[in-house]
Amino acid sequence: RNATFETAGMLYDAGIPIAFQSGYEGYVPKTRVILFEAGVAAANGLGMENALRVLTIDAAEILGIQDHVGSLEAGKDADVAMFNGDPLEYTSNVTGVIIDGVKVK
Repeated sequence: RNATFETAGMLYDAGIPIAFQSGYEGYVPKTRVILFEAGVAAANGLGMENALRVLTIDAAEILGIQDHVGSLEAGKDADVAMFNGDPLEYTSNVTGVIIDGVKVK
């Protein structure tokens, strides 16, 4: 089948691991694109909770780094981005960043 906006949700529901990617091409940072893509997938069958899982712990598991990142647990790196609204809403902005437990913004 051809890919549609519903593809991420269909794959997730089928138990197939998925992750989003930013499409970074080395000259134009597209870090907001990944949140936009997750928002589109959330609105088209993936759902908000699953989209956040795909962006965090599921992506970490695919990369094999879930022991360090992907969720907030004792013993893991404390990397957190805080938003002034829904993180999957394109109009929300980052209001704070914590890296390795240290507030950097």
